[in-house]
Amino acid sequence: MSIFTELKQRFITLLSQPNVRQFNCLSDHLDWIKIEIIVEQLESVQDSLWLHWLKQQPTFPHFFWQNRSNNLLLAAIGAVKTFSHLECAEQFSQQLGIKLVGGLKFEGECQFILPRLCIEKNLQKLTACLYLNKQNLAEEIQTCLALLANIDKVADETTAKPQIITTNAVNDFDVWQNNIQQAIDKIKQQEFRKVVLANATTFIFNQPLSAYDLLAISQRKNLGCYHFLWSEQPSQAFIGSSPERLYKREALQLRTEALAGTATVTSDVEQTDRNRLWLLSDQKNIYENQLVVDDICEHLEDCVTQINVNSAEIKRLHNVQHLRRKIQATLKDQVSDADCLTRIQPTAAVAGLPRLPATQFIAKQEGFERGWYAGTFGYISPQSAEFCVNLRSAKIQQNQITLYAGAGIVEASDPETEWQEIERKALAMAGLFVA
Repeated sequence: MSIFTELKQRFITLLSQPNVRQFNCLSDHLDWIKIEIIVEQLESVQDSLWLHWLKQQPTFPHFFWQNRSNNLLLAAIGAVKTFSHLECAEQFSQQLGIKLVGGLKFEGECQFILPRLCIEKNLQKLTACLYLNKQNLAEEIQTCLALLANIDKVADETTAKPQIITTNAVNDFDVWQNNIQQAIDKIKQQEFRKVVLANATTFIFNQPLSAYDLLAISQRKNLGCYHFLWSEQPSQAFIGSSPERLYKREALQLRTEALAGTATVTSDVEQTDRNRLWLLSDQKNIYENQLVVDDICEHLEDCVTQINVNSAEIKRLHNVQHLRRKIQATLKDQVSDADCLTRIQPTAAVAGLPRLPATQFIAKQEGFERGWYAGTFGYISPQSAEFCVNLRSAKIQQNQITLYAGAGIVEASDPETEWQEIERKALAMAGLFVA
């Protein structure tokens, strides 16, 4: 019996009980019911199975999120409650003692959901939760039964290779070079110290693309990354495999990082190691990374009792390697995830420093709205929270995919070098479909 068949049978049994109204009520004061199933001994399955399962589910939205340590995976379908205000989402999560999934777009728009069905898998067990509202319980049960009718279905991975018809970038090199020169002029005029400029490139194919299959390939290829998918309807999705943690909180302990500064990874092992040593000593990249450290520390300063910054190290990926400095902090009592998210996001690693003039420059010069790119996905709960930065990402709409990549611009930046950097970063996604 597959794990999905087992969940289906057990959920249907529980929904059929006459006392379901009193079953696992989340609060005496709120009209919500949680039906929970725990599987302690989980058969060994590939993580891509959960994406192929999501691909077959007709209930939207779909949410998938896997942390880079590969010890927590969340897969969710449907939404019984949505939140467009961060404080409301956190208050609801605190009151009910549950996880909400979602995130913030780069421009600040909030989108969190209480899923209809949420599956959480860690190294020890799998926990599946159905959420119902008691106000319309008979209707809610029927909705859940309709959803459960399909949850034992798992799609096959598409083997056909789509062909690229056209490619179009928002900014060509001439526009990119002009944008960087304008940014450097602003830096010299002390309007900001750093700004992160990005480009968006759209590929049009001869057939529709599967976001689920592409992300499954990326899981296998881009190791040591967060993997995420958000889809509100069958024809479009936002996916990515990001190396960067925004933050992880356990009780009052918070861990974040400055990930900025880039060098290449090549097939030549010795050259890659020389690039690593260069990155650890290059003053331009060290300065760029330090600005991110300063930005995070300044925004957290009045809500922590202590903060520690580690020495620089290398975060190596498939195509590039980054300069990283880990940051640990102890939060003051009553500091919320809403506080942490709005203070840290967007960091100087994806926006700039100071944040406001940098983001204003980005909105004026880039030529596209970032949306989920350089935003954040993750979860909040009373006990813990974790979010990634939505990098190495793509928006998929039927037969089109738009890739995003950015580079940090400081006074010493060179347009040609930064152009090569964003090209290498885009390969994390482009390499999934470009031979």
